[in-house]
This record gives sequence, structure tokens and C-alpha cells, in this order.
Amino acid sequence: AKKLARWLAMPGWLVVTQAVPEGAEAESSVGAPNGVLQEDYAACCCAVQNLCLSLHSEGIGTKWTTGPVNFHEGFLEAAGVPESERVVGTIWFG
Repeated sequence: AKKLARWLAMPGWLVVTQAVPEGAEAESSVGAPNGVLQEDYAACCCAVQNLCLSLHSEGIGTKWTTGPVNFHEGFLEAAGVPESERVVGTIWFG
């Protein structure tokens, strides 16, 4: 209840996801430093940082969170994230 109240008090939040190509999870290179999923994840992280910097330049504060709630079994459905994507994190802003 305490965490829910905290989330509802945020002026805004944005769930950042990464598209996962069909069959990519089964590839042997997914965990490799040069694997496609790892490269895509790194690109998503760079985009999040750039968005946070851009919002900061406009006087809008941000917090990028990758806490356990992002990976709770009900989070994807609650946030409207399709099964073909995985959560990179959530940005609180305001």
C-alpha cells in the first residue's frame, strides 16, 4: 500500500521497454556481451539517459527506477506492455 501511494503521487511515469524479436530468447548469444538483446538493451539505456538529460534541461526532475515492481508478474499487464517486449525500467518525472 505504501509503494502504491508513492507511485500514485508521482506527477508522471513512463515505462521503458525493449522489443524482443521472436525466438531471440532462445538464441545462445542473448547473454553474450555482443548479443543482439544486450546491444538493444544498452541502446535503450542510452535513450533513457538522454531523455532524463533533456527533461532536466527543461527543469523537470526524473528518477530512473529498475526496482522489483518493474518485474512483478502483474506489472506488464497493468502497464499495458505487450508480451513481445521486456521492461528496461520506469522513469518517474515531474
